[in-house]
Amino acid sequence: MGRRRDDDEISVAELLRETGATPRSLGGPPAATPSREEDTGDGYRERLEQRAREAAAVQQRAGRRIRWISAFAGAVVVLGSLVLIAVTSGSAQPRQATPQAPLAPATTPHPATPTLSRPGPTPIPTVLRQTATPTTTTPVPTSAAPQPPPAAAASCVVRFSVPDQWNDGFTAGVAITNKSGETLEPWTLTWTFTAGQRVTHGWDGKYSQSGSRVTVTAESYNATLAPGATVSTGLNGAFDHGNPAPTAFTLNGARCDAG
Repeated sequence: MGRRRDDDEISVAELLRETGATPRSLGGPPAATPSREEDTGDGYRERLEQRAREAAAVQQRAGRRIRWISAFAGAVVVLGSLVLIAVTSGSAQPRQATPQAPLAPATTPHPATPTLSRPGPTPIPTVLRQTATPTTTTPVPTSAAPQPPPAAAASCVVRFSVPDQWNDGFTAGVAITNKSGETLEPWTLTWTFTAGQRVTHGWDGKYSQSGSRVTVTAESYNATLAPGATVSTGLNGAFDHGNPAPTAFTLNGARCDAG
């Protein structure tokens, strides 16, 4: 072979660098691959960090998928367990058989055979003659119910008037007329209040009150009440629940009409 020129000569190291091949020896360990400039420096470090971040993001997504699948599988297992328990409980309940009434044997009613009766002898009516016995009715004596005595006529008339009244009090005038045939000396008048009224002051008579009953006795100057004569007296009173006119007037114990 002819000898190569100096500019055509190339070393093994340059050849390996250009081709990127790894030299191997037959008997020893493989020789270390010389580092290239693109495998060092800031750019190479940034590429490694980018690849690490991408690998970490892939692992995070895979982890989220695994957790979601695990939660879904757990929910399916719990739901299946509940359904299985419900089905088992429903099938375990004893079924109560509905009692059925016994069937009555089918019978076919036979038509009744008419019974022929022979005509018998016609009965002859028997007439019994009865003798009426006269009955004597004894009259029962009836006693007449006692009639109440007629009501005695009132011996006086009392006119009770209220010429003035305010929210809790009133002024009243009392006129007494003697309708009896005798003179009353002295006289005493009584009546009953029906709404709890109270006498606070009186004139032309001596007033006293016990509960709802009022008593008026004559003064010395008007103690004589002749038949047909009228004497007047008056009072001031108080009330809480209304002021209706009094009732049940009596003069010296005898009933009086309200005028």
